[in-house]
Amino acid sequence: MNDDAVTKLRAEMKAEIRTRRRAVRRAMPHEARLARSSAICERLIALPEWVEARTVLAFVSMRNEVQTQEAVAAARAAGKRVGATRMLPDHSDLEVREWRLEDALEESGQMFQQPPPDAPPIAAAEVDLVIVPALAADSRGYRIGYGKGYYDRLLPTLPRAFRAAVIFDFELIAEVPEHPYDTPVDMVITDVRAERASR
Repeated sequence: MNDDAVTKLRAEMKAEIRTRRRAVRRAMPHEARLARSSAICERLIALPEWVEARTVLAFVSMRNEVQTQEAVAAARAAGKRVGATRMLPDHSDLEVREWRLEDALEESGQMFQQPPPDAPPIAAAEVDLVIVPALAADSRGYRIGYGKGYYDRLLPTLPRAFRAAVIFDFELIAEVPEHPYDTPVDMVITDVRAERASR
C-alpha cells in the first residue's frame, strides 16, 4: 500500500471514529455528562502543572463536550488568567484571547462560543497550560478532534504550554490513526484516570 493510500485509509478511520463518538456523546444523559466532567476537572486541577500555571487556556464547552466550567471557575478563584480561543475573521485559525468573567460570549460561526472581539489578546508564550478538546485519544497523546485541525495548528505555537486533553473514559482508544501533521498532547485526562503520554 503506497503512502497516499495509507493517508486516505487513516483519514477514513478517523472520520468513522469521529462519527461514532459524536453519536455516543449525544446519547449520554445530561447528569452523567456533568458528573464525569466534574471528575475530569478534579483531576485536572490536582496536577502540579495546573497549580504552577499562571495563564490557562480553556475551551468554551459545547453541549455534548466535557464541561470545563468547574476548571475555569477554579482558575479564576486561584487568581489565574483564563484565556479562550477566538476564530480569526477568515475562519482559518484560532487566536488566544482573555476570557473575562464579565464578557458576553458570542457565536464563532463554527458552532462554539468565543470571547468578544475587544477581549485582550494573550501572547502565545504566556500560556502555561492548555485544556484541549477531543472526541477520542490514545495513550500516546494523539487525539481525534472535530476534523478542522485548528488545535493541531494552534498547539505548536504555544511554546511553554502543558497540553492536557480532556475526554470521557470510554473515549480512550487503543490507537488513534495519526497523520504527520497531528500534534499530540502531554497528558490525557478522563473521569477515571490522568495519564502522561507514553511517546
